[in-house]
Amino acid sequence: MAIDRLGLPYQNGCVGSARGVGCRRRLSTGPPGPMRDWVSLWSTTHTSPMAPNDVYNERRIALLGLMLLSSGASAPLWADEKKLSVVTEEWAPYNFLEDGVLKGFSVEVVQNIIERLNLKIAIEMYPSMRTTLMLGSVPGTMMITMLRTPEREGKYKWIGPLGDGAIYFYKKSGSPLEIVSLDDAKKVKLIGCRHAGLVFNTLKSAGFTNLDPTSTDGESVYKKLLLDRCDLAISDTPLGVKHVLKKLAVPANALVQTSVKLVGAPLYIACSTDIADRDIALWQKALDGLKASGVFAAIQKKYSE
Repeated sequence: MAIDRLGLPYQNGCVGSARGVGCRRRLSTGPPGPMRDWVSLWSTTHTSPMAPNDVYNERRIALLGLMLLSSGASAPLWADEKKLSVVTEEWAPYNFLEDGVLKGFSVEVVQNIIERLNLKIAIEMYPSMRTTLMLGSVPGTMMITMLRTPEREGKYKWIGPLGDGAIYFYKKSGSPLEIVSLDDAKKVKLIGCRHAGLVFNTLKSAGFTNLDPTSTDGESVYKKLLLDRCDLAISDTPLGVKHVLKKLAVPANALVQTSVKLVGAPLYIACSTDIADRDIALWQKALDGLKASGVFAAIQKKYSE
């Protein structure tokens, strides 16, 4: 237990705070909210019986506290009470680890938003299933990057869009396969995909039985196609496929995008529903500011080349 600069007890660290970012959690007694702390401040500095002038001064301090609260001047004092965490998964080029450093288009966009809002939040990477679980169960959680589908619409609050999240079937360059419909894709011998997630679930719901769902990431999915271990592959957006081919040091035309789209949805920052609408609006305004200033386009270009 420790005492802060206002003479109030607190514990170091708090549930939901970003790793490496310390925070204080005040232990409350007495009147709720900021008014409690104005009274606490007075009581910790005045322990003797109050004289008439002291009573008058106490009322003046309480009134000043209410005036500051109504004017919004207390925001810096209470900024550390708001706990937000940002989590992500491995999904290049939006969010990925490179030499132990978290990078990606969405990562850089969110880092710029955090900087604009003068927040201290570290983006944390976890396995895909865990991030989705945290988004639905841990208060104050934001997740990047998520496809905003009709099925997910009411489950979360949203900030965006960050881009187009259309996902197509790909075939190897030179393949004689003519794929112009989902039925055509169902007729091939084998389709490479991830072992879980939105794409896999959509394929299963659409009646696909010719799947090889043994890959845990997009890179291994498309590598199988390049090695002729499957006839079609589907996992990432066109931007993601481009990133994979570049990473594998193979020509950009080594794989051919078919006209068949399995998923079509915009990319967003997904937020747990307990996060206040005011905070969602602040983040949205910061994102809109990045777009208006040209910063968003510059980041987009960086990961498109």
